[in-house]
Amino acid sequence: MYKKLVFIAISAIFASVMMTGCGSSKQATGNNYTPQPAGSPFGNVYETPCSEQDTDEYFGAVGIANGSKNRMDVLQTSALTNAQNVVRQKMKHAYKGAIDDYSNYIGNNAGSDADAKVERAGTQIIDAVINNTKASCGPKFSSVDEKGNVTCYVGIRVSNKDVVDKIIDNVSKDEELRIRFQESEFRKRMDANFEKFKEDNKQ
Repeated sequence: MYKKLVFIAISAIFASVMMTGCGSSKQATGNNYTPQPAGSPFGNVYETPCSEQDTDEYFGAVGIANGSKNRMDVLQTSALTNAQNVVRQKMKHAYKGAIDDYSNYIGNNAGSDADAKVERAGTQIIDAVINNTKASCGPKFSSVDEKGNVTCYVGIRVSNKDVVDKIIDNVSKDEELRIRFQESEFRKRMDANFEKFKEDNKQ
């Protein structure tokens, strides 16, 4: 009889522990974080409600802004600008690599005024395309914290092809650049460098 009572007590304690563990698991899921292995330097990794990663076809980013719940309109703009700046930095870096590669392919005229003009035209077009980019995800807002603040998330994506087409169209309209411009090679170098940049920077 004594052994039976001890067994029942232990079973009750075990069931209580299991229920507590399940409750914690549900809470974690509700808060959208992924527990990391013991000793991880990142602790709990929280997932944003928007997710725009780089793909074969697009450069993507999620912009984040935090502030008063009374200025949610401003937070939307700030988060969008943040996302645009992230994509802008990535695309310009990849484009610079493509221009260097293309200039080396052209050969003797590498580093000429024409090469600099192509690079300048491309960066201006990248700016123009990104500045006109709209949100592809969001804006989405967190709940209000104890200070009355919310966090805003906005995701964007920019088409590789759209940017390359616009750069080629711009260069083709310039007589000086058109003389030595090889569209097929330029497009090939752009595509290769965009892909390489994404592969090198995968998380």
